[in-house]
Amino acid sequence: MHYDPMIAKLVVWGDNRGEALVKLKDCLSNFQVAGVPTNINFLQKLASHKEFAVGNVETHFNEHHGSDLFADESNPAAAEVADKAVKHSAALVAACVSAIEHSAWNESNHGKLPSIWYSHPPFRVHHEAKQTIELEWNNEYDGTGSNLISLGVICQPDGSYLIQEGNDSPSLEVRVTRAGKCDFRVEAAGLSMNVSLATYLKEGYKHIHIWHGSEHHQFKQKVGIKFSEDEEGVKHRTSSETSSHPPGTIVAPMAGLVVKVLVENEAKVDQGQPVLVLEAMKMEHVVKAPSSGSIHGLKVIAGQQVSDGSALFRIKG
Repeated sequence: MHYDPMIAKLVVWGDNRGEALVKLKDCLSNFQVAGVPTNINFLQKLASHKEFAVGNVETHFNEHHGSDLFADESNPAAAEVADKAVKHSAALVAACVSAIEHSAWNESNHGKLPSIWYSHPPFRVHHEAKQTIELEWNNEYDGTGSNLISLGVICQPDGSYLIQEGNDSPSLEVRVTRAGKCDFRVEAAGLSMNVSLATYLKEGYKHIHIWHGSEHHQFKQKVGIKFSEDEEGVKHRTSSETSSHPPGTIVAPMAGLVVKVLVENEAKVDQGQPVLVLEAMKMEHVVKAPSSGSIHGLKVIAGQQVSDGSALFRIKG
């Protein structure tokens, strides 16, 4: 470390220690930092510790009270509580991400009547629209590293979402109302709460942070350019209705806004050459040519909204 890693300093004041601690815990609960690791969670546990509250603090405090301040793999009860909290947050993320995608699709129609297949809720014959969202999270209690959570998301006729992990676990009904670009009002399990999301792309993953109440969790979702290929050796599929796209089609990895188109239709490109730039939730994603060839079917323009899985262009060798 060549530089001081501190990115912020929090100072509170009160007439006594108890008053100052109330302000400290309130301020810590309002921090929302994504993209870099922080010790906010540790500071919240420290500020809430009974010994810290009465001022019994000395240089070996963390060593003496480590089981209260840090994840303890030998504490199954704490691990179970943490697991339930993470999966609840994952369900909220799945509902909010689905709401963002539906909103982006509606915006892309610019007031026109959208296709019944992509309306909100989407129309399906004899069944409800369903998709699967996979999220990874780092389980600090079992020491195994990244764990995968697979969630089924059903969009119900009233516009709410039914979220289920696996086939045997109970479903959670979630109703989402957008309160801003990254802020939501969410109703779930009989509670109404404010939820905030922050996302960014790094090394082929979309990192998703969620804050609600005193909870903050981080997830990863695998993203990337997906291809429609013929039936022989299919490796990648579009996120929806792959058969509707011809071989070699590059589709939108997420719902978003086209902010730049860097080449013209029928232009020749090299493998890895940027073709266009998408923006989603304040982050930019550069769509590159997966192979050398010529661009065909490039009809999107800057300022156009695209839905997740919609065709952007094709590469012909």
